[in-house]
Amino acid sequence: MEKKKKIFYIDFIRVISMLMIVTYHFFAHFSENNIVGANIIFSNGKWGLIGVALFFMISGASLMYNYKEKLEIKSYAKKRFIGIYPMFWIAYISIFIYIFYCSKQSAFVGSPLKLIISLFAMDGYLSSILPTFYLIGEWFLGCIVLIYVLFPILRIIVNKYPKSTIIIATIINLLVLLFYKNGIIPINQNLIVSVYSFILGMYLINVKEFKLWQAGIGLVLAIAGYMLPASNMNIQVLFANFAAYSLFIVLAYIGQKISNLTIQKIFSIIGKYSYAVFLVHHYIIMKIENTFQNRTYGIFGTMLLYFTVWFVIIIFAKILYMANKGVLNVFKNEEKKIEKGA
Repeated sequence: MEKKKKIFYIDFIRVISMLMIVTYHFFAHFSENNIVGANIIFSNGKWGLIGVALFFMISGASLMYNYKEKLEIKSYAKKRFIGIYPMFWIAYISIFIYIFYCSKQSAFVGSPLKLIISLFAMDGYLSSILPTFYLIGEWFLGCIVLIYVLFPILRIIVNKYPKSTIIIATIINLLVLLFYKNGIIPINQNLIVSVYSFILGMYLINVKEFKLWQAGIGLVLAIAGYMLPASNMNIQVLFANFAAYSLFIVLAYIGQKISNLTIQKIFSIIGKYSYAVFLVHHYIIMKIENTFQNRTYGIFGTMLLYFTVWFVIIIFAKILYMANKGVLNVFKNEEKKIEKGA
């Protein structure tokens, strides 16, 4: 498949999404460690929910942009597999060894069959359903794996019945958000709700140019969706996702207006490490903040801790990225040798 020209605003939104999720988790763990910090960021659920919804949207937009006209299942599956699993396995094994070294005992307690769930990076997503060997990553990693499996079907449906699909998908999404009772899977992790965000991204990538008036309306709606009080988790997810859908338009408009090549390159480089950041950030945040229990900080102290956490995240994300690159290069070289031998 011919490689298409990159759309900058996808990288732009990817970086913003990453910043939102990491920042939310940074503040979200203050209470459990009894850390009192400057209330710079509201760590209500919406902040993180918006970042996750944006993540699903850019995933849908990116895949639809690359595979709208043609999709070869074998090539698609191989690319998704290589893009997800080697880095996840390296991170997982590293954390397992670290935990074993610190605790002097294995993190694996229970049926070894649970390792299969971890092998496919589904442990975070399924941890609310059954006991797993969940060590690293986020719940949305397992969710996006399922959506990647569904994408070839979604692509056909969206291409063939674009209007009907978006109307039906919107109705189903609203019904789930309004009437789903939190049970086995929390509403914010519901596959149908996440798929809807993904599908919206598939549609919005077809917009050639976002207008200023659209961004203006989107900004007002995004602020409203974020600020509106919610009576329960379902409504909170509804408002947060609505804010994310509106914010996507705002950020896409801004991204389209950024023509400076240096700025574009910076965001492209940061975006390149986003998956590694997603894998390591949560564990690093919990470990670091655990050492700052029962502390009180003003704005300066809070920001110092924030940038300290980011400094460590960047180091380990870079190490993970390079380790993954090295492993993949070894396999590529072996594959070339086999092809020459044949």
